[in-house]
Formats: sequence, structure tokens, C-alpha cells
Amino acid sequence: MLRKLAGSLALAVAVIILNFLLPRALPGSPIRVEDGALTASQREHFYEVFGLDRPLYEQFGIYLRSIFTGDLGLSYSRRAPISRILAQTLPWTILLSLASMLFSLVIGSLLGSLSVRLRKKRQDFPVVLGVSLLGSFPAFWVGMVLIAVFGVHFGILPMFGGYSLWANYTGLQRIVDVLRHMIMPLITVSIGSTILFFTTSRASLFSVLGEDYMVLAQARGLSKRRVSFFYQWRNAIIPVFTLLMMQFGFIFSGSVVVEAVFSYPGLGLVLYQAVLARDYPLMQYSFLLIAFTVIVMNFITDLLYPILDPRIRKS
Repeated sequence: MLRKLAGSLALAVAVIILNFLLPRALPGSPIRVEDGALTASQREHFYEVFGLDRPLYEQFGIYLRSIFTGDLGLSYSRRAPISRILAQTLPWTILLSLASMLFSLVIGSLLGSLSVRLRKKRQDFPVVLGVSLLGSFPAFWVGMVLIAVFGVHFGILPMFGGYSLWANYTGLQRIVDVLRHMIMPLITVSIGSTILFFTTSRASLFSVLGEDYMVLAQARGLSKRRVSFFYQWRNAIIPVFTLLMMQFGFIFSGSVVVEAVFSYPGLGLVLYQAVLARDYPLMQYSFLLIAFTVIVMNFITDLLYPILDPRIRKS
């Protein structure tokens, strides 16, 4: 465990350094993006206010100090504390991502199990073909099609935002309104994850079919449900669990494109707008939050493996 912890800490240090350098490698600057008509004196004033006139090592020192103190400073483009921006947007992204993970896990695993059950009858080809075709469509294209069909043509679902701006809904009405706004983003962001869970669960379930314990369980006359759950799925769960934790690690980044398409008020939309505005601090801390989440979830995954599979614990 100490060796894995040391590796995670080393990766975190590398992420902190790259996270500082990569935004500054982008062409352009916050000043030019904000207003191309600034005079030289005005531009110098803004550089001084933002601290961009300081040497790079001083900017890096300020960046490190902000990480350890929690004082993330102000956003260049939004003129608001970054901590407040993240606190306002994170709940929306967490809601969408958790719903997407649950939806993808259940649907993808059920389809994978169905494909394995139909293998002897050679009826699993339509399932594999349908899921593969659906997973090949780009997320932004799927989002635009959903907007055109259900938002514009039929007009049954809201097209943009996370809630109705001009309606003072409360209680159950508020919940229904938020869920209605989440339907199309949820479907869009879940399609890619569903195909991953489908292929992973299908391959994992196939890999244990010929094992001795499966043959023995069937020879003992156990029910198909008991064999499937206690023998097949229990031994095939590790790859699916790994994929689930990886998806959880990317919970804040997986919906960037989808949130931009639907103007969903989450971290993805904020990150997209920060990149366009060359808002270095907002980009840095958004990327840092995403990277740290991935590192922490990978570390937790390694710790949970022995609990899920006693064979790993014994080895």
C-alpha cells in the first residue's frame, strides 16, 4: 500500500507541474482574448493586476501556495472567486455523471449478460451490432440530433440549461424540472459509457464460461440464476469494477463536450469557456480537480481489489 501511495504522490507532483505549464503553452493570452482594442498602458495594467508580468517561477510559486492554502484566487474572465465557481458548478456535473454511470453500468451489463446468454442460439449478433453502431456516433452529434428531434421538432424536452431560468419552481416541481433538463444530456453522455460496460462485461463473462467451477456448478444442477450470479458474475466482476472506478475517476471531465452542447451549468461548460478565454487560473484548478479525482479513484481501486477477490488477497 505504501508503494502504491508513493506512486500516486509522484503522479500528483507531475500533474501539478504539467497543469501549470500546459495552459500557458496555448496561443494567445487572457488580455488579447478579452479585448483586442486595449491600449499598451491598459494592457500592461491588466498584466500587472493578473500577475502575468511576473517571472514564470514567481507565478509557479503563487500557484503552489494557492493549492496548499486553498485560496484559489479570482477568475480572469468571470471576475469571481474560483472556489465559488467550482462550488456552484460541481453539483450539476456530479448529478449528471453519477446518473450516467448508474445508467451505463446497468444497461451495459444487462446487454452484455444477454449477449452471453444468446451465444448458443447465435442470436447475439443483433445485440452486438446494435450496441456497436450506437457507440460509434460522436457525442456532440448525438446531442444535436436529440435537440433537433425532441427539442425543436416535437418540443417535449428543454434544449438548454439545467433548469428553467424564469420559473420559480419549488419542491417536487423543481425536481421534475431539473430531471427534464437532464434527460437529453444524460442519454448523450451515457452512450459511450454503455458500449464500454457492454464490451467489458461481455468479454469478462465469456472468459469464465469454461472454468472448472462453472462446469461443476452446472453439473450439480444449480439454477441458472444462481450459477450466473454466484459463480459467473462474481468471478467476472473485477474488469467491470475497474471500468466503473475509471469512469468515476473521470466523473468531472467526461461530460465536457455534452455540457457545452446543451449549455448545462456544470464544470465541463466552465472549463470549455475558460479555455476559450485563456483563463489560466480557472483552467488550472479545473484540470487539477479532474486529475486529482482520477488519481484518488485509481488508488482506492487498488485497495478494494483484495476485498472483491480473495485470490488477490492470498497472492
